[in-house]
Amino acid sequence: MLIAEALKVKYGHPLSEIFQSASDLKRGYEFFSNPKATFNKLTQPSFKQTAQEIYGIPIVLAVGDTTYLDYKKILEKRDDYGPTGNGGNGLILHSSIALDPDFGQPLGLLWEKLWHRQHKVSPPPGETSTAKKERLKKERLIAKNRAFKEKESYRWVEAFQKVNKLFKGLEMPDGGLLSRVIHVFDREGDIAEVFALQRKNKNTGVVVRAAQNRCLSGENSYLWEYVTSLEVQFIKRVELPETKKRSLRTATLEIRYCPVSINPPVRLKKSGNFNVYALFATEINVPDGCEPVSWMLLTSELVSTQQEAEQILR
Repeated sequence: MLIAEALKVKYGHPLSEIFQSASDLKRGYEFFSNPKATFNKLTQPSFKQTAQEIYGIPIVLAVGDTTYLDYKKILEKRDDYGPTGNGGNGLILHSSIALDPDFGQPLGLLWEKLWHRQHKVSPPPGETSTAKKERLKKERLIAKNRAFKEKESYRWVEAFQKVNKLFKGLEMPDGGLLSRVIHVFDREGDIAEVFALQRKNKNTGVVVRAAQNRCLSGENSYLWEYVTSLEVQFIKRVELPETKKRSLRTATLEIRYCPVSINPPVRLKKSGNFNVYALFATEINVPDGCEPVSWMLLTSELVSTQQEAEQILR
């Protein structure tokens, strides 16, 4: 309790600054170096408490995203951590946070996974360009043939499974499940296994920003070509918050939506087609120098009216 309170007050500071006395600092180091103090054992009780406290909420959004923890300045930790891109060195943390669907109020963490990548082996001295191409070709082939569970992209499926398992034991008095849990993923979560898993799990849904231009069944077309060919159903104005690359502005979006039947990849051919709804939002009258908004969303939730489409868009 003392350690947790100290970390909360001075989050992100070195432990030597967080603990006021030398004895507390020593106890802190002892606690973290204890083999029993694993990441999973420290976080699981919090996840369970979150699930119990939001018991009874009809709909819960489980929003997933990945954070890169960069510690490149800590040279002594270089061997324990791994590359994070753009010259970074540290850990990778994937989180699933519960949100209230009406106001976006955070309700607590539901699941987290922490890992680090392996450092790449340095190329042999005097390597020729031909040998380099051959070596990189072999590395890509090895990466492609790795089992799905061993790939980083598996974290999206794992998040779906872990959160659903968390809620599985919590039942309503009438025997139904606690809540309808709707997983919200960005483009990295546009994985066929996510849609296959959603279909098998009762009382769960998914909203994913599409990244793959998937082949559609019965339309002899692909996702982007088919949906963008539809007539605009309505216009929606959306407030875009300020970011490092964008100033605050109000975007005017053309909205199209329809049901689609997506052909499964060869590896999931036995799963059958994925029948979902597609919603495409594209910005018009874009201010000079601004990148237009373009969102293709796929969801298991019903989108047959403007009100339902606005809910998914929000």
